[in-house]
Amino acid sequence: MKKALIVGMTAIFTMFLTGSAIAQPPSPEEMAKMETESMNTELKLTADQLTKVEAINLKYAQKMGEMFSQGPGGDFAEMQKKMQEMETQKRAEFSKVLTADQLKKYDAMMEERRKNMPGPPM
Repeated sequence: MKKALIVGMTAIFTMFLTGSAIAQPPSPEEMAKMETESMNTELKLTADQLTKVEAINLKYAQKMGEMFSQGPGGDFAEMQKKMQEMETQKRAEFSKVLTADQLKKYDAMMEERRKNMPGPPM
């Protein structure tokens, strides 16, 4: 137990010294860009789709950024509900831009992400 504590404290101290402990999260614009790049790689978007998908991703990244800018605390279940509602709205917008096959692949991508998401904070 002591050894694990020492290893953990050493890791935290190292992160602090290297500056990674104070790293800022990506901006909504960066998040939208990363999401769009991922979707382009997985879904093979056309140039027209790419422009539309990028706009949709930016719209929802900004909404998420606003929600998270309120800081920690609050009702986790309520936040999770809002995030699910936004995800449903975002998918509805994608359904107007993507082909049926691309939408199916998008759904699979999102399901995989859900499986890998951490649970509520302890």
